[in-house]
This record gives sequence, structure tokens and C-alpha cells, in this order.
Amino acid sequence: MKKYCLFIIALLAVTYSNGQGRKPELLDNLKSSLEHNNYGIQSTFYYPTEISINDYPVFRGFEFFGNTIPNFIDIAIDKNGEQELKVLIDLANYKKQEKPILEILLVKSDKGVSIISNKSDFPEENILVNYQLSDDDITQENIKNGYFLKTIKFKAKVPIELSTLNKSVQLTNSKELLDKLYNAVAKLTKDLNDRDSNNVLETIQSAEFEVAQLRGMKKEWMLTERKALLSNTFTLLPKDSCEVKIYGNGTMATLVQKNLDIIKQSAITSNFTKENYPKGRVVQFYNFYYNLPKGKQELELIRFDGYAITKYGNK
Repeated sequence: MKKYCLFIIALLAVTYSNGQGRKPELLDNLKSSLEHNNYGIQSTFYYPTEISINDYPVFRGFEFFGNTIPNFIDIAIDKNGEQELKVLIDLANYKKQEKPILEILLVKSDKGVSIISNKSDFPEENILVNYQLSDDDITQENIKNGYFLKTIKFKAKVPIELSTLNKSVQLTNSKELLDKLYNAVAKLTKDLNDRDSNNVLETIQSAEFEVAQLRGMKKEWMLTERKALLSNTFTLLPKDSCEVKIYGNGTMATLVQKNLDIIKQSAITSNFTKENYPKGRVVQFYNFYYNLPKGKQELELIRFDGYAITKYGNK
């Protein structure tokens, strides 16, 4: 039996300007705050699972067998007050089992969830979601439909609210959107592969600022990640193998593989930057999310992230 391990990683970047002297850029406008809280989520699951916060995917698991994965989720929390956590599970291979199908621990912490943690590791007031899904929660309708969907509300506080998505046009899945999105991603991946730092920076700087601000990153941290992105070689699937997936409650779109899977993988992959690390056969995926700002005609990159899947066992 194959076993797959997935690591959500912040793979964000561009590169330094090739021009003489230092040019002002959006990262110079980052606002820091001593009140910044880290929000982390830890999931243990047995079926392909996608977890989103405010309709932004913060976790995807494919073909897992009882793995526990921690991850930061600040990138999805751009407002104060009530937040929405959504769980989507592919039940195509569902079989009853004695242990929980899914366990979620979502916490507020100075450090977030960076290692495998227990509920007892955090003060009770910092535990925002503690959820278990068992066989008793799976209905015949869920099995017939082939998936389980659950929404959970929780509250969070951020030092700086970002309203970018509120200024975006609602997107509709169509051939026109697919054409525009594919062309935009094709240009970006070409510029990345050509190491064209000026074009890449022009495309990515707004998303870079958005992600850095949400994650509470310092400029120098993001500059390090810029170099990492341009060190990779990207592959985009042919257009007829892609489809559009809309997130952000209708305000941003990304390209995913065209298939019948409930949990879809990104249409963009890249080579891992270090040989034989992590141990196993690594497939690295990138998610590029585009929005359409009100009053504009062209899609713009608004957020991006990445994850790596390491395959263990026999081929």
C-alpha cells in the first residue's frame, strides 16, 4: 500500500530587482504589530480532506492513513470577529472504523501549532476549535453523494484587517474565466522559469505584500522566500487538463487538475530545490489565486502558497 505524506509550506516569492540601487516596493509598507497572534491548526485524518478558513484552503490531504499534520493558518484570517472553518472529505473509499475519521485542533498561540500538540498544551481559552468526526456522523446521503461537508464557526482577532477581497468582483466559472486565468498563470510560470525577476515582481508584488502582512512576516523573511521561488522550475498542465476552482466566497480563482476527484490538486508543479529532501519522492505544488479588482479588466494575483507531497512505499 502506498503511503503519502504532505507538508504545507509557505512557498512565496519573487527576487531582488536587477536595477541599480534599491527601488521602493510594496514590502516597505508592511505594518508590524506587537499584538500579532499566531493561529494554528492540527488535523488527523484518514481520507482525502480539504480544510478552508473563510473559503481559503489552509490544508489539503491526499491518500492519507491516520497522519497528523500541523499548520499555520494566519494567511486565511484577514478580518476580526467570526471566522468560518469548512471541512470537505472525499468518501469514495469510505469504510467504517472504530477510531475517529477526522480530528481538528485549532488554537491561538504565540507559537501556533508547529509541532504535534495535545489539547492540554494550550490554555482552554486559546482552544478555538476541538472537533472529532466519527462514523456516527456520516449519513447515507453523505455516502451517496461521495463527500462530507461541515462548517464550524469560531472567533479570531487580527491586528490589521485587509479588505482586498471586499473590493473584488464576484467571479463566475466560465470558459472566458478559464482562458484569462490560464493565460495569466502561463505568463507567470514562463517568467519564473526564465528567471525574469522584473516581470515576476510586477506580477507578484501585491500578493507578496498581502501574504506577508497576513502572516506577520518581516520584509527580510519574504526576501528570502523570493529567492527560493525563482530557484524552482515550474510545470503548468495543458489547458485541456485544467479547470477553474473558485474560492474566497466567489472572489478569487485558481487552476486545478481537471478530474472527478472531490479534493483537487493544483495544476502547477515544480521541482523540489534540494535533492533527496525530504526523504522519498517529492511532488511540489503551487496555488496561485487571482482576483478581479473592481474597475479593472485584468485578473491580478492576490495570494499564493505551496505544498509538497512525499510518496513513500512501493511505486
